[in-house]
Amino acid sequence: MRGMSRRTFFLLVGAISVLAMLLRWTGIRFVGVDYEVCLEPWYQQLKEGGTLAALAEYEGDYNLFYITILYLLTLVPIEPIVSIKMVSILFDYAVAFALMKAAMAAGEGAEQSRYYGVAAYGLALCNPVAVINSGYLAQSESIWAGLALLSFWYLWQEKPVKGMWLLGAALAMKLQAVFILPIAMILYFYKKKFSILHLLWIPVAIQALCIPAIIGGCGIDVAYRTYLRLMGEYPFMYYYYPNIWTFFQEAPYYLFGKVAIALALTALLMFAILFVQSGRGHVMKDYLEYVAWTTMTCAMLLPCMHERYNYIAELVLPVCAVFDRRLRIPAAALVLMSVLCYGGSYLGWIPVSHYALAAVNLVIYFYLTWKCFYGLYDGGRAGKEVGPC
Repeated sequence: MRGMSRRTFFLLVGAISVLAMLLRWTGIRFVGVDYEVCLEPWYQQLKEGGTLAALAEYEGDYNLFYITILYLLTLVPIEPIVSIKMVSILFDYAVAFALMKAAMAAGEGAEQSRYYGVAAYGLALCNPVAVINSGYLAQSESIWAGLALLSFWYLWQEKPVKGMWLLGAALAMKLQAVFILPIAMILYFYKKKFSILHLLWIPVAIQALCIPAIIGGCGIDVAYRTYLRLMGEYPFMYYYYPNIWTFFQEAPYYLFGKVAIALALTALLMFAILFVQSGRGHVMKDYLEYVAWTTMTCAMLLPCMHERYNYIAELVLPVCAVFDRRLRIPAAALVLMSVLCYGGSYLGWIPVSHYALAAVNLVIYFYLTWKCFYGLYDGGRAGKEVGPC
């Protein structure tokens, strides 16, 4: 396959960008339950407060970084439902940009690397999960996921200060960004190109993004108090995301919650040890699969997972399928499963049994687990079909 010209590359990226915006604009005034119950009341409360002191009066369950953004939006003369959604939509493009750069790096040296980049950009930006999440539901998954994936990109490029600042910003947005931390640690122990002390930039970034709220009257520890409160807010093993705990919905959290956390940490630790000791020359194609697996491991094994928390894997796995045809069906099934879950919860569709969705999800997860663990010892990619077609 001949390489793509620079002009064609930018034309395709531009066309995909316009199409993606049109897809989101169709739902720009759709009023979802979270917008109606949470985002709009918070917005009005901040608008009536008028100053940063309104941040100290906020009592919702989103972190102060996002609420600070919401406060800034009250100063913009744009309809709130549009301005709130446009922030999330902007970060959809950040996610797509990060995955495009990663895909082009995965195809580095190949004439068709720009094809990989365009394919990844289109798959990420036109992914129905992303379209629904930001364009219809005004959710903030694209914000923390975009910051987390940009963090991964900079860490892979051996730019740890930028990477850790972005990871701190992702965590300041939502605690679920911690799902990307295992890859950050794996990159540290495997490459050993930056100091473990760079991790200290994470709390610095979190604290810096809370400065407006602190000026407004919040305590200096406001970010961490929010984390602690959220960790105990929903003490359920199963909470809408179809994972392994779907089949054990009545299991008491006080008995099994710590067991589930230990199970997830054990799986991640085993993978990290095997990764470092495998002796393989890991490349970007591998890392993308590992990002999908580690984030999905957290969503599948941890308790109290919302249906939005596997967002990174749902966007990354289709990009992995660009390089490995064996992942096409799992990636399509994962996205479809998530869309059905969203539809039943938010869009008024006839709900699909969460047991059926969980069964499909587990099959995808076990296949991806086998593939990643086996890949550490296969000595390369023999027999793998690589290509965008």
